[in-house]
Amino acid sequence: MTQRVLSNATIFEGEELEVTRGYLVIRDGIIKKISEGSPSGRATDLKRGFILPPFVNAHTHVVDSVAKELYIGRTQQEVVGPDGEKFRALNSHSRSELLASVRATLQDMFRTGTLAHCDFREGGVKGVELLREASHKAVKSIIMGRFSTLEELNVILKKSDGIGLPSLNAFDEKVLQSIANQTRRAKKLFSVHVAELKSARNEVERALELRPSFIVHATHADEEDFVSVHKNDVPVVFCPRANSLLGVGTPSIHLALATNVRFCFGTDNAMVCQPNMFKELSFVWACLRRADPTAGGEEARKLLQAATIEPLKLFNLPWEPVKEGGSATFMVLTRGNNLTNLTNVPAGLVNRARADNIRAIYARGKIL
Repeated sequence: MTQRVLSNATIFEGEELEVTRGYLVIRDGIIKKISEGSPSGRATDLKRGFILPPFVNAHTHVVDSVAKELYIGRTQQEVVGPDGEKFRALNSHSRSELLASVRATLQDMFRTGTLAHCDFREGGVKGVELLREASHKAVKSIIMGRFSTLEELNVILKKSDGIGLPSLNAFDEKVLQSIANQTRRAKKLFSVHVAELKSARNEVERALELRPSFIVHATHADEEDFVSVHKNDVPVVFCPRANSLLGVGTPSIHLALATNVRFCFGTDNAMVCQPNMFKELSFVWACLRRADPTAGGEEARKLLQAATIEPLKLFNLPWEPVKEGGSATFMVLTRGNNLTNLTNVPAGLVNRARADNIRAIYARGKIL
């Protein structure tokens, strides 16, 4: 039996990330006890550090990391639209170059506290296989395949975790419904980019008719859209930083909060921004405060949930929230100079925490 005790910690416990100031006991990879106060016996003193679930990056395109900053001086459509510069860049690099770029990007994800990501992988079967080959031992890749022909759909469904469509305009309505139905029958995830551009603001209702597992972007969704999303219990993956850098706007996260929509965060195209969830949260917090100056600690806690707990449930990942009886899979953050003197802990973490605060990442009780 192996046991480790972490003491003098601020622990974000359970699905609600309720704060417990005390200690945590790990035994054989499982969290056996969480308690306030100090433990008896030997323990590792975290010096008022933080224990919280690892990040899950709910929407990425990691392979385009091979062409960072290609978006400069170009519109979103020129970069990532059909036949955009992104696809020319991918086709101009060798498979070995793409693999090396993906592996470096996944390693950077791990170093910034992410243990899983969901990737919309272009390139058909070969695209799915490339990301599988590049996989990181500590970072789970959930791969949403994209097919060129309907004949390729069945093969993609067997090799991937689901289907991620670039747009509702990729096929007519009957074909879209058929794709969605076939994906559900295969018990795989189905998702689509929606309302990323102002010209596509009517796409949310159309997407909901397909009963997707989740939708991505909803940058130009309005309150009525979010009411419908909540009614249909479909999670949204917001990508505020990439949306902003591509010049298409930022999503109305204050409306998603007001309508109780389930949501997660993704960093989207690695050619546009690094898949760093600390930076994503800090940017989201600034956007939320601009839209709603009354946003405070409760809203900050919900943003933390969106980066950790919500995608954990959405993707059925092999760990639980930080709780007694759950897998000992979590991050430990040090206070550092940036996280001292916090008057509100959730808001402080969302606004100020950085990758250099990471002291350790645990998976099933072992330090990675």
